[in-house]
Amino acid sequence: MRLVDINEENWLKVVFLSTSKEMPTICEEFVASNALSLVQAQFEKTWTTKAIEKDGGIIGFTMYGYADKQGYYELCRIMIDYKFQGNGYGTEAIQLVISEMKKLEDCKEIYLSTEPENSRGKHVYEQIGFVKTGKVVDGEELYVYSL
Repeated sequence: MRLVDINEENWLKVVFLSTSKEMPTICEEFVASNALSLVQAQFEKTWTTKAIEKDGGIIGFTMYGYADKQGYYELCRIMIDYKFQGNGYGTEAIQLVISEMKKLEDCKEIYLSTEPENSRGKHVYEQIGFVKTGKVVDGEELYVYSL
């Protein structure tokens, strides 16, 4: 598995990835759409967007970087297409993102937030080493990973 740049050859595949069998919507159950995230990253220049590739195919998407408004580094989006969920790819992808974020000079902690009902995601985050902060941001529980 690897993180790859989003380009003219793969952007449409990224846009049509979904966490459910339904067509992607602006906001899915636990994540904003990849299309919305790509547009956001065009206007908020502190974000890095990458496709998640496995065996030559695009299986997921991530967006990470410095959250200006919050004042910390954040794993803002991580998703694996519904066809590939349940294989440990999310865990592997998050570890790849953490490896990339470790290269950022002043990144000492990585934050992420998730819906309180996202028990599957919270389990994965905690297994990797993210710790619940006890804070709620925009209705989502905040987690932190120390580098």
